[in-house]
Amino acid sequence: WRILEKNVRVPDKVLGDVQALLAAVRFGERDLLRLVDDYGLEELKSYMADILDTTERLTRAEIELLPQGEWEFTDYIDNDGIDPKPIAIHAKVRIEGGEFFVDFDGTSPQAKGSINPNFAYTKSNVYAVMKCLIDPAIQSNSGFFRPFNITAPEGCFVNPQHPAPVAARGLAGFRICHTIFGAMAQAMPGKVPAAWGGGEIGVSWGGYHPNRKAWVYLEFANDGPRGGGPNLDGADGLAAPILNMANTPIESIESEQPLLVERYGFVPDTGGAGKYRGGLGIEREFRLLAEEATFQLRSDRSDFTPWGVMGGKPGTPTENYLNPGTDREEKLPGKTLRQLKKGDLYRVVQAGAGGYGDPLEREMYAVADDVEQEKLTPDYVRREYGVVVDPKTLALDVSATEKLRAEMGASKT
Repeated sequence: WRILEKNVRVPDKVLGDVQALLAAVRFGERDLLRLVDDYGLEELKSYMADILDTTERLTRAEIELLPQGEWEFTDYIDNDGIDPKPIAIHAKVRIEGGEFFVDFDGTSPQAKGSINPNFAYTKSNVYAVMKCLIDPAIQSNSGFFRPFNITAPEGCFVNPQHPAPVAARGLAGFRICHTIFGAMAQAMPGKVPAAWGGGEIGVSWGGYHPNRKAWVYLEFANDGPRGGGPNLDGADGLAAPILNMANTPIESIESEQPLLVERYGFVPDTGGAGKYRGGLGIEREFRLLAEEATFQLRSDRSDFTPWGVMGGKPGTPTENYLNPGTDREEKLPGKTLRQLKKGDLYRVVQAGAGGYGDPLEREMYAVADDVEQEKLTPDYVRREYGVVVDPKTLALDVSATEKLRAEMGASKT
């Protein structure tokens, strides 16, 4: 236990988490042994096997209801922070009866930067996507995994081999999800939403208080405005959709860390235009109050923005700045490590999510309502939606909108 304590920077926080995990395991062990006492080991094992078999049967039945065939999709990670080249994740999806095949052949080689996903993590993200597309009530156990056949060449990005670094693999997991969703959007047109936004931003700060006690703050709740989907706008500024994370209250950040949050809010016009628009990204500004700190950034979607579907537009890119609006302003690369000084300001603008469907088909009154709520601006809706809103009164001009939309529709054909 002391070895763990001496190898983490904030043992008072980390060891409490470990103790909670151990307590949960002990409760599980206790209850499992009670079941053994009640039913006997062999009978209990037969019940457990039946549960797994039932889950497999239900999963195969759901897969059989999906369109049968083969589809491909490629999505990209901007870079690994070392090599400037983009990383392609290519997947070929094949559905045949109750079997679901995914082949990642054609994916880029494993990266030098520490963003490679181990193959188990690659598989788990495929499972996560399918949990969204079939009956979510089916239990999550090993029986669910049996109908899936997932392959990838050894040494490719999604199946890296030693000594490929894998510490910051979360970004890759998100992009694997996008790749599978992209393939399934072709298989199930009109039933799969656009790519979520966020830019997969992970920010780590660390340093020492005046008493030399270490402090560490990790900001990972910036990954999730949802893509527009069938009959529904994408939700704005949520946390990551496939991880157990939530927004950290500003009061908590400022009371525990030498950081001041100077801005936090939605960014207008960031969600991709569509009949159902993509969710808005958020922006945050952090000012360092300590004398110095180590700052690490891992973000993405600056070069390859969240895609739209069914004619929807992509979301806007991620942007990261240091000391914006000053003579020391610097646009940061997506992956970087810096030493910051007291007073330095970091600003992040989250990528917006993709849109769903033709923007000209969006109800004009819904567009005007977005303008009134300051989610969209008058200039933007005129350009992207063909909706005319008075910039001063915010009144919708119905006749001008109908005329402009007719002209924009004619120019498409």
